[in-house]
Amino acid sequence: MKVQRWLCGVLPVLLFLLVVLITQYATAQIYWIEAPEFAPPWTGYNPEFGDLDGDGDCDLIYAVVTQSYRNVGSPSFPSWQRDDSLVEGVEYVNCMTTCLADLDADGDLDLSVGELNGWPLLYYENVGSAEQPVWQRDDSMYEGLSPNSWTCPELADLDDDGDLDLVMAVYWGLRAYSNTGTPETPSWIRDDSLVDAVSLPSPLVDPNFGDLDGDGDLDLVLGGRAGEGPITCYENSGSAQAPTWVENEDLLTGVPRPVGGWGLELADLDGDGDVDLLVMRGQGPKVYLNQGPATPVERSSWGRIKARNELQDLLEALNAPARAGSGTAQGRRRVRQGQRPLGAPS
Repeated sequence: MKVQRWLCGVLPVLLFLLVVLITQYATAQIYWIEAPEFAPPWTGYNPEFGDLDGDGDCDLIYAVVTQSYRNVGSPSFPSWQRDDSLVEGVEYVNCMTTCLADLDADGDLDLSVGELNGWPLLYYENVGSAEQPVWQRDDSMYEGLSPNSWTCPELADLDDDGDLDLVMAVYWGLRAYSNTGTPETPSWIRDDSLVDAVSLPSPLVDPNFGDLDGDGDLDLVLGGRAGEGPITCYENSGSAQAPTWVENEDLLTGVPRPVGGWGLELADLDGDGDVDLLVMRGQGPKVYLNQGPATPVERSSWGRIKARNELQDLLEALNAPARAGSGTAQGRRRVRQGQRPLGAPS
């Protein structure tokens, strides 16, 4: 009898909240639209974006042919002008891939390079400036790493400690290295738990981390880089400190995903605070603008994403109204956020 009275009192409120949440999530669907006017010229593969001239917008490197394009447009509408001086001094290697990131925390972008033959990753420190890069090779950065073949590097802060961690795509695999050093002086420790549960769609992929749904931690997009494999997406359902990867194709609604690709890249190309997507297809580069909700972020942080599934919490509460402590929706939410359930031993 008490349970019936409880249900009569609480159920209307829960149903109302359910309708509100369904409406919220229905209107918050992430989707993408193609923007041909944003696409760069098609003269290379394996793209990489970064502000190489300090003017606040994204410039472009095509790694496979070591070409670069200066964005002479604006942060909200790019216009691409060929200018290979941006990569002058970078040695071409076979089937080259690149990643731009500030690995010494001096305010400009440095360059990491992967390639076919399994040599250690190459590192070029920018000893110039944020406005005019000057590349100087420094083999000590990745000394001791054994990358295998067909390497493709990606740098991102995967444990939210303020420095950049390293993920390398190799043939049929991902390898992760936690940065146990500092933002100024990285030190790499192998830690594949950072990419646990990620399955590759093809032998050779281009991994990219970026802000897809604006919820506070990084999601992962994988695309083929040798003319094979579809684009796949993994949402981080864990936390910014400890990622948990769940495949979620809904985050790519509106992006065609046929088999075949030559690299992809995430960057904010229209200046609205979320990341957009450049995909290299056999028919040329395709740009897709992110039309979903996102929390605006500082350009230098690349964005973070945090997924909190309050609707799931509500359904759990309906299924187990009388539970308490760690068994409640609150307790399960604390676990997903990396906290101990209430009452759990320390």
